Amino acid sequence: MGSKKDREKRLLLLLSKNQGYMTSEELAQLLETSQKTVYRVIKGINDNYSDGVLIESEKGKGYKLNYEKYISQYITQSSRKSNYSPAERRNRIMERLLLSSPRSEKVYELFEPYYVGDSVIFNDEQRIASKLKEYDLTLERKQRTLAVIGKEANIRRAIADLIQMHNIIDIDELKSNQELNFNNYDVLFILDQLRVIEEQLDITIPYPYNVNIFSHIYILISRSRKVGLLKLSDNHSISEEEQEELQNDLSLYRVAKTTISNVENYLHQELPEVEVYYLYQYLVSSRMQGIVRKMTSFSTKVVEVTQTYLNEMSAYLNISINSDSIFLDLANHIKPMLNRLVHNIRVKNSLLDQIKITYEDIFEYVSEVSKVISEKYNLPVINQDENGFITLYFARIIETNQLPIRTLIMCTTGVGTSELLKVKIKKNFPELEVVDVVSTRDSKKYLERYPEVELILTTTHLNENLPVKTLLVSAMLTADDQNRIQQKIKEINNEK
Repeated sequence: MGSKKDREKRLLLLLSKNQGYMTSEELAQLLETSQKTVYRVIKGINDNYSDGVLIESEKGKGYKLNYEKYISQYITQSSRKSNYSPAERRNRIMERLLLSSPRSEKVYELFEPYYVGDSVIFNDEQRIASKLKEYDLTLERKQRTLAVIGKEANIRRAIADLIQMHNIIDIDELKSNQELNFNNYDVLFILDQLRVIEEQLDITIPYPYNVNIFSHIYILISRSRKVGLLKLSDNHSISEEEQEELQNDLSLYRVAKTTISNVENYLHQELPEVEVYYLYQYLVSSRMQGIVRKMTSFSTKVVEVTQTYLNEMSAYLNISINSDSIFLDLANHIKPMLNRLVHNIRVKNSLLDQIKITYEDIFEYVSEVSKVISEKYNLPVINQDENGFITLYFARIIETNQLPIRTLIMCTTGVGTSELLKVKIKKNFPELEVVDVVSTRDSKKYLERYPEVELILTTTHLNENLPVKTLLVSAMLTADDQNRIQQKIKEINNEK
């Protein structure tokens, strides 16, 4: 299942998705673990929560998340200072080694802030070396020093993946976030450059693309100070092929060139010409909001990939997707995504865990379609972060185009309390279309009259089995009733 922290995070996400109670058996099945482990994880979460209990329990019902406390904790937790976990320790050490690569760092100085022994250091070195292999990088040990050896592009890609800033949605938070340990002058300078880029192009660069551009420039500045990029062997002048690419969008090229010139002035050193090309690719790979960047024409490949997603997902979800606006919206995402794949630019999706739980089926369908598209169009593997972004497009399509659920309201008399219930249902659940208020005595007759009915809400127990989903509720429509109706709506929509 993974680490204790992973189990806690996934359990909280499951409970936050389900507004009602969940049994330990249900949680164990979804977490792929034992009920005993579920009890232990819940106890650990509650023991570590300072304000009462975060996960409430009720005999016969199971466990339920106190959502207000959860949201409050989520908002404030990023500002709290905490001890580093082993994984966080290794990431910080890797980041330091990568920023100074190919220069070596003394082992003692790397690990001294964490108060760990030789056995832990040895284990960390093995894990760091294994992680660096994923980026075609080598951890080299000479005497009592460590150094990362490899190509500059791979070093920057590894640093970008390790920087702990991608969960920040409001990029201005970078000014005050103490845990990131960033150079505050660099932060202010780069934020100013982002604002200048937006002003020059008359656009807005939304999250997470603004974070990606920020991290790219921050890494460039940090590497330049520590190593001096002109000394690195694999930095080169712009090739003819790269020069042709820059001509595809002269406005972005000019902005990239101006920004790199500003960075040179800030650092008081000259940068390789290819840095303009690198920044240009990050700009091309970003989704931009604004009149200038509204694209109405696309390459053949973008059109084909977009249409393949729409066709395959339409079949998977059993819905018709043929709107021009939907095509345009998705194509505007696919275009920069293809550029990211070609140039190995990764955009981290901080909502990925929530997306995979909330839209589990859609995410799995999108992942399958992405595999087909990668093979069909000879593209690099489309990673989970990208699949998460695409999932949100189709989740939105489903939710905005979902037909109302035709509903019958029944009670013993067909009037009075059921009319009160009808008013409450219309007010609280616009996704339910109440077709009639009827008597339970004539339930079969009314089902013949309304064969398209998908849900029956009844204020009294029905003795006969009906070929329609039913739910027993109170005419007062209590909070518990509303939660159960919401779950029934999700169940019906998932089956469509």
